[in-house]
Amino acid sequence: MYHDIAEQLIQDILAGQYPVKLPTEQVLMDRYQASRNTIRKALDVVFAHGLVRRVQGSGYYVIDHSAQSDAVLNMSIGFDQTAMVKGGPLTSKVVKFALIPATAALAQRGNVSRGDMVYQVVRLRYLKGQLYDLEESYFPQAIVPHLSAEIAAGSIFTYLRNTYAMVGSTTENYIQSRPLPAEYAELMAMSAQTDHLCLDGINYLASGKVFNFSRTYFVYPGLTLYYHTTNIDLNR
Repeated sequence: MYHDIAEQLIQDILAGQYPVKLPTEQVLMDRYQASRNTIRKALDVVFAHGLVRRVQGSGYYVIDHSAQSDAVLNMSIGFDQTAMVKGGPLTSKVVKFALIPATAALAQRGNVSRGDMVYQVVRLRYLKGQLYDLEESYFPQAIVPHLSAEIAAGSIFTYLRNTYAMVGSTTENYIQSRPLPAEYAELMAMSAQTDHLCLDGINYLASGKVFNFSRTYFVYPGLTLYYHTTNIDLNR
């Protein structure tokens, strides 16, 4: 339950509902009919995703990214980024959907075995009607029993959580500059010779199994990446 509350709080923050500070724990307990422990766990998730600062004795203050850019991608957010981009949600157009065996290249990229059957989903995604990115995602069929193009047009991660109680535990992200593959450049009406910001991600369950890996090419102008880190005292 706390994951649902955290996701709603994050969406509300990104939508500007809480421009300065989150409501108190008591207000949130009443609003969501949840225990104090559940609310605190939800707030821990929101904090871990870099959207608020904790001020002892005062509460949770929303971090304002507007001074940096109008287009901020929060890399600390672990939910489906389709819904979690500032100014979103993004809308998706599925341009390719297939069930294919993982090639050697895909197996290496996604830390899966060659020949494993994976759902391939290629989506164009838009922010306020403007092309935001192209996302090429793969979901191992052994972990995700069913997926469809209709499901892929919405939030796949929300579907996985609601249908299979599947919640990611850890994510590996690799950011690089890469040219668009020719087939995608033609699809996006862009040059295949121009480098774009590219994110390779691998999502793991708590069991250590991969449930998703993806490659995303970002083309939205003025995009800013944001990371949230928590300091660790190595001397303790």
